[in-house]
This record gives sequence, structure tokens and C-alpha cells, in this order.
Amino acid sequence: MDDSDQQAQCLPNYWNARCHPGLKGAFISILALAFVLQTYLVYTDSTQTTPLNHQQSAGRQVWLQNNCQACHQLYGFGGFLGPDLTNAAQRLNQSQLESQLVLGQGQMPAFDFDQDQTDSLWAFLVAMNQTGIGQARNPNLIKTANPKEARTSPANIAVGNALHESNNHIATAGFEIFQSQNCQSCHVLFANSSIGAPDLTHSATLLSSADLDHVLEYGRLPKMPRPTLTPDERAKVQAFITYIAQHRASILEKIESEPSPFWASLPWWEFEE
Repeated sequence: MDDSDQQAQCLPNYWNARCHPGLKGAFISILALAFVLQTYLVYTDSTQTTPLNHQQSAGRQVWLQNNCQACHQLYGFGGFLGPDLTNAAQRLNQSQLESQLVLGQGQMPAFDFDQDQTDSLWAFLVAMNQTGIGQARNPNLIKTANPKEARTSPANIAVGNALHESNNHIATAGFEIFQSQNCQSCHVLFANSSIGAPDLTHSATLLSSADLDHVLEYGRLPKMPRPTLTPDERAKVQAFITYIAQHRASILEKIESEPSPFWASLPWWEFEE
């Protein structure tokens, strides 16, 4: 085969290593360099870790002995029947935790813990919260685990402004319930969550009014536990979900029109604050 025939054969197969003998070596060199760089970054990470104190260690034992990880996650690792609890101490206080442990909630059973066990478990969750962010979050579209931060996120501000302009008091009350309850531990607005919870801004278009009310009353196994909402609260939340489904495009347009430092603000190293 002469040079002209070889060139013609290589035209539709530009990346064929036989057409460019040095290309394979270049790829291998790039892969090797990437491996060396990754190894360097991992083993030279300067993240400082603080050992758990006695009470926090005791809380970790409560967590393990009661198989909490079968339903909940830390840093996304664990079961998926309940929310990730890495940053639970941001959205709960100790009295709220104690209430859920004593009474249970939905699929979560009640636990017969004494005060020392409860105090230790709370100390462990506080320690976990201080280690960093459990799940990556888009600051424009995904609500944070911290209700105070969530209320000031671009998505929540846009939804709140739209509700205010609409004077839809029932849907506004449903939005407040959505923010104050544990809904935002699993669900996010304008995106599916990392644990597979659906985007609620689509729910009213996918489910009938009766089906939506049934989910709000009984949950949806295996992932969504039964919410603890009164009939009046369910009606308000359903009004909120219906409203954001009807106005999804206009609200999302306002959010996306704002400049977003998404790539710069994404917490690439999840275990570092």
C-alpha cells in the first residue's frame, strides 16, 4: 500500500492508532499523568480531622447498634428509606430529634432510648455536620439541607416572589409547610434529588389530584415514608405543588436568567468544609 492509499484509508478513521503510530503512546502518557496527579492530590490533601470525643463515639455506637445506616446515609452511603443525616443537625434541634426517636415517623419506628443514648446520638450527628457537606448541591436549583440557607437560595426566592405576586395564600402556606417539614431533606425543586426523590415541580402534571393527596397522606413505599400532615396541611401542600407545576417554566426562566457561579461554588471535595 502506497502513501496515498494509506492516507485515503485513514481519512474516515482519523483516530485510528495505525494511522498515527504516536497517538497511542500520547494517550497512555496522558492517562499516566492523570493517575499521578490524582494520586498526588489524594495523598497530599491537608484536610484536618478531629477525633470523636467520648460522647460522640458513644453516639456512633448507638447509630451502629440500632442499624440506623440501613435506612439513612452519611455522605450518601447507607440505605435510602430515609434522608441523608450528614447535615441533620442543621435542620433539626435536639428536642426535634428526641421527638422523632420517641414517637417514630412514617416507616421510622419508635426507639426506647434513655437520655444518655439520645444525648450521645445528638452529639454524633453534630460532629458529622461539622465535617462538611454530605451531598453536592447546585446553589441555583437545589435547596440546601439547612432551612435558613434554603430560604435564601435563588430557587426559593424565585418561588416565594412568584407566590407573593400571585396572592395565592393557600399555596404560600403550602410552601411554608414544605420548607418547615422534612420534605426538603429528600426532595428538591427543579431537579431530581441525588437519592432519587422526584422533582415536585412536575408532580401535579404526572399525578391526579386524588393520587397526589394519597401520596401526601400515606407516602410511597419503599422510599417515601408516611408524612405527618393533617388534611388541611395536605390541601395546602397540594395547592403549592399544583401552583409550581403550572408556573414552572416562568419561575425557572427567572432563576436561570441570573448569573450563576455554579462551577466555582460546587464543593468538589465533599469531605472538606
